[in-house]
Amino acid sequence: MYTGLALTLSRVRLDAGMCATCGQLHEAHGTHLYDYHQQVDEDLMCHICLQPLVSPLDTVCGHTFCSRCIHNYLALQHQCPVDRKPLAITDCQPSSILVRRLLDKLLVVCPNVDYCEEVLTRCELEAHLLHRCRGAVTRCIKSSLGCSFQGPRSALQSHLWECPYRDQNAGKNPVMEGEVSTIEIQRREGESLGISVVGGCDTPLVCTVIQEVFPEGAVSHDNRLIAGDQILEVNGEDLTQATHQQAVAILAQFFPVCRLTVYRERAEETRPIEKEEILKITLCKHKGKQLGIKLVGKRSGPGVYILTLIPGSLAACDGRLKMDDRVLEINGQDVLYGTQEQAAAIITSSPARVQFVIARRSRPQTPDIIRSAAEHSKYAMFSDDHEKPVSPLCHVCKEKIVTINKSPSETLGVSIAGGVGSHRGDTPVYITNINPAGCVGRTNVLKRGDVLLSINGSSLLNLSHAESVRLIRQRSDVKVLTLRVIDSREITQGNHNFTPSWIYWLQMPQTCSLVKVITLLRSPTGSLGFSIVGGADCSHGNLPVFVKSVVPDTPAAKDGRLKCGDILLTVNEHHLSSTSHAAAVEILKQIDGAVTLSVISWPGTVV
Repeated sequence: MYTGLALTLSRVRLDAGMCATCGQLHEAHGTHLYDYHQQVDEDLMCHICLQPLVSPLDTVCGHTFCSRCIHNYLALQHQCPVDRKPLAITDCQPSSILVRRLLDKLLVVCPNVDYCEEVLTRCELEAHLLHRCRGAVTRCIKSSLGCSFQGPRSALQSHLWECPYRDQNAGKNPVMEGEVSTIEIQRREGESLGISVVGGCDTPLVCTVIQEVFPEGAVSHDNRLIAGDQILEVNGEDLTQATHQQAVAILAQFFPVCRLTVYRERAEETRPIEKEEILKITLCKHKGKQLGIKLVGKRSGPGVYILTLIPGSLAACDGRLKMDDRVLEINGQDVLYGTQEQAAAIITSSPARVQFVIARRSRPQTPDIIRSAAEHSKYAMFSDDHEKPVSPLCHVCKEKIVTINKSPSETLGVSIAGGVGSHRGDTPVYITNINPAGCVGRTNVLKRGDVLLSINGSSLLNLSHAESVRLIRQRSDVKVLTLRVIDSREITQGNHNFTPSWIYWLQMPQTCSLVKVITLLRSPTGSLGFSIVGGADCSHGNLPVFVKSVVPDTPAAKDGRLKCGDILLTVNEHHLSSTSHAAAVEILKQIDGAVTLSVISWPGTVV
């Protein structure tokens, strides 16, 4: 650790004067302080503060200092701190992109050590402190009513039970885009939340997301949550590591005041682009053999990109440069905003070797809601080395044939729900309850939750509820009934009607689903407005591609038909079965004009 003083000061967490960027106490114009997790290379150290560089500036005499350090030094002495040569601040310029990116990637420890054990890259610390850190100073959600509480976010839940303003509803704090928000929802006795949810840590979505808000529930009456909001905590219970069933059980508990910590993704147009990996690649020229790099500009913005590598060329044989790499520097010359002609001229004039600094877009699991899957935030998705529950999506319910003997006048003695156009969407017909005295109940061959596929050879698939009831009655006037059913893996206790969960539907064979077609037009910025997870290389196994989030105020959200938890089958002429996540992302990005999606949409679990 380099900042022993900073580590000591970091324990004074409630001081309002601490820096919002680094979370440490320092002078207003002083250099930011960080607790570094690992030894830092000496070449990345400032010669003034003897700490790793922050916002580095290069001098004309070849030295590098923290921006604030050299500004403060030159205000007193007009010479380089190292070689004492005359120096003015105008003789300094920002360090290369490569150096700045290396510094951004340095691992630091969250300064709120009494409450948080996060280790993250330095460039992510500010957002972590602002939105996610359990030790970050926060105010009571009733502060607008006069509550003076100010303390670590982890203490907020305990305070809210004792807050003198807890029973007052005025001044509701809104749910903010791009931020973690805590809200309280008042519930009447017996009133449900009135939402359906999808996801869970045992599914590709990883997080628990609201799919629908129903008009008769407490959430609708409160009028702050919307479809797509991620639920992080419920009355202090963490949902970020809960399976789908665990999350549903927690949400189903009744509390007169339901305290929810949620995250709403920021509108696509203002969300950062994918993370980039910065690479330094040197190619040596050989007489009689071409370098073989074709460069191109893009209409979406400035810069030079690698269009393709000529087969058999030096660059192609080397294998390190890739299509769509963005060229930042060539032989030390900045081409971040350069043209193809300028870049080609630098390459051509290079006698023996060409050194590239390129940015390569990483392929994260999605444009994520809170942070990338590789991070370990309290509110982040699990990283690949995290122990994950076995996904229930790997199991598919089996089909079976059932024969029942009965008198011609006897009814089946079952109640059913579902059908095309039902109030929960397009689903097959399933059994919600069974009369023990009826012909089905006496034989004990069916159970609540079984899906009815056909009766005496007549298919029940793709029929409305009313059509299904009519067909069952018509075909029941026989002595022997032959039913083709899906044997449900999901069971319920008690005598109440069976209500299927989202996981229940995902375990159905694809033949039970009704595919819908949705056509979207990109926004002016090129956004469709949804993110995806899953794929053939999913950590939970070879799974379909799922819609994880639908972002407010984007084409997908305005269209209204695409829902969180939907399964993407095709994008235009491209089939996504057995497609990796990266390939699915690339397909969605490359299609211009109208984007036509074929989708399976299963209803979420009602709570």
